[in-house]
Amino acid sequence: MKVRDLKLHPTRVGRRHQLIIKIETDEGVSGWGESGLIGRELAVMGALRHYRELIIGKNPFNIGAIWQDLYRSQYFEGGRVLTAAISAIDIALHDIKGKALGVPVYQLLGGKHRDWVPLFATTHAPMGPKLLEDAALLMGEGWNIIRTTMHSPHELNQAGESVYEPWESIGPTAHWLNKL
Repeated sequence: MKVRDLKLHPTRVGRRHQLIIKIETDEGVSGWGESGLIGRELAVMGALRHYRELIIGKNPFNIGAIWQDLYRSQYFEGGRVLTAAISAIDIALHDIKGKALGVPVYQLLGGKHRDWVPLFATTHAPMGPKLLEDAALLMGEGWNIIRTTMHSPHELNQAGESVYEPWESIGPTAHWLNKL
């Protein structure tokens, strides 16, 4: 089995832009991955176009070797854009391997560790009425864990009771995370 192509699919997932990729093989098995870097999709697309030429013809089962080739192929290794591109390829290669072997990807990564994974939605709304409005919309979409973004511990301390007011107003099933 060899990598035949890498296709880019910029899209929107909920409220955010996202870059999804598809890696196709010569045996008809394909895998999907995502870059996970929001706001730099065009830069990640450029990196993926470059990396595409490096993975065509490679055995998609050699995930570790491909990862090393991609990471070390640049004079300046790493950085958010390059690692987001490598991450998308890595995820897609694992998807291919899992499909080809007939096992879920988690089995390739050491097996099942839990029965469920908590997920959250992020709001960038400022503390106050806009946060309440945004939280209510997210709860209406089915989210029950909502992360707010604050820029410093000082901002969290200043927010004080306003952090707890939204929680009480939208219901007891809401959980708040604060990213500092």
